Amino acid sequence: MSRPITLTLAISSILLAGCSSLQGTGKTTNGESMQRFVDVTRTSNIVTEGARSAGWADYDVDGCADLLITQKAGPLLLKNDCSGHFKNVTAAAGIDGPAGSMGIAWADYDGDGDLDAYITSPDTANALYRNNGDGSFSNVAEQAGVADDRASTTATWGDMDGDGDLDLFVANRFYPKPDSDITDRLYRNDGNGHFTDIGITSGAARKDRKTFSGAWLDYDNNGTLDLYLAVDFGDDQLLSNDGTGRFQNVSRQAGIAGPAHAMGLVVGDINNDGCPDVVSSNNTRGKPGDQEHGPTTLYLNDCQGGFKDQTRIWGIDDRGTVDWGVNLVDWDNDGDQDLSIVSGGMLKDGEKESNVLYENRDGRLRDMTRPLGATVTGAAFGSAWADYDNDGDLDWLIVNSKKNTVLLENRAATGNYLKVRLKGKGSNRHAVGARLTLTTKGRDQTRVIQAGTSYGASEEQLAHFGLGQSTRVDRLQITWPSGRQTTVTDLNVNQTLTLTQH
Repeated sequence: MSRPITLTLAISSILLAGCSSLQGTGKTTNGESMQRFVDVTRTSNIVTEGARSAGWADYDVDGCADLLITQKAGPLLLKNDCSGHFKNVTAAAGIDGPAGSMGIAWADYDGDGDLDAYITSPDTANALYRNNGDGSFSNVAEQAGVADDRASTTATWGDMDGDGDLDLFVANRFYPKPDSDITDRLYRNDGNGHFTDIGITSGAARKDRKTFSGAWLDYDNNGTLDLYLAVDFGDDQLLSNDGTGRFQNVSRQAGIAGPAHAMGLVVGDINNDGCPDVVSSNNTRGKPGDQEHGPTTLYLNDCQGGFKDQTRIWGIDDRGTVDWGVNLVDWDNDGDQDLSIVSGGMLKDGEKESNVLYENRDGRLRDMTRPLGATVTGAAFGSAWADYDNDGDLDWLIVNSKKNTVLLENRAATGNYLKVRLKGKGSNRHAVGARLTLTTKGRDQTRVIQAGTSYGASEEQLAHFGLGQSTRVDRLQITWPSGRQTTVTDLNVNQTLTLTQH
């Protein structure tokens, strides 16, 4: 594992629309043939017990992705030493709860340039850990007004009202007591370190809904963030944002009719048409003729405000598992997004339920789990990808509840890559919600910076593009959350760019 190498790019090689600055990071290749995923958990010093999910983030800004894992006993913060090992710094960082922690969503909610962490729990009040900038954190959930105690599962950040700061959606699902209130929360960022719950008044929350996960997306590409909800014991819901933070359920007219027992959720552009698609994980069929349960569902965006269920056409099978964490990820760096799903935790032999790693091949998903050596089991709930070793491909963290969490180092990717970090203007310093469109050899790819995805997981707030055998990037366009655009052209591959909005 090596630290990123800083490169300087000639300003004449880029075209600016707006004002941007760039910084590059290179990759050294040795021509080695990479063919599989390798379990590096033990050598990486990752040890968990009763874990539920995880979030990757470079919280100390040293160029390497650190790891926050939720466990039954409480969160675990592992610092990446940039040489392939992780050190437990939980106590030293001041992270002491909550117990029974479940979901993680990293974001710079206060606009000071470093990443903070929101941690959910079904057992006690949620925590908001403000990054102090010196390696330590302070739980400010009470002061900030986000100490939700409604048995929360997952959370996700996004600027729903376009005011430049990040708001927070919290999904509540479990019943600690028979009369528990599980109404979801939508916390509006007041811009002064405090949040106001507008869940009911905005139309985003309901008292009779069992929400496992939420994800922000601009499904109709009109410049405002809408909200997709993975719902248990009921159909998923798509909530359209009118631009001011008021939401209307448009599920039926948009073609969202299930699944009926959804847990995890991911948004991405699986067919490279520039419109966000949705994958919602689901519970296996209970018995023949069961119409409620079924496979994890793929909703393909028709780019006209609607979705079509393309699960069977794309080849997602009902594997007889209870699916949780899902990810759209270009693990082979070939220029399209593949799919991973982790499973387990509920059936009698839940710890033996198999995960699956699909390869996207021209509009059909091919199961590559066994050939790649990725057949890991252990009653998994969480799943998160990151280039933890800075070698240009994405590695897979599988968070197990009944066995140790597993880190699979990716040695299967063969294509070139480009990674892009954004520095936003104002309070949204990591440009959450920004849309990036990359063009090479006449082919487009789109990524959106997200803060909270999969099932209670977080991935690094950067865009990772696989480029296949392309040796140049023709064009990269960034649409910042404000709507302003930056365009750069004729870029080298196998590097990390940092673009700053001015």
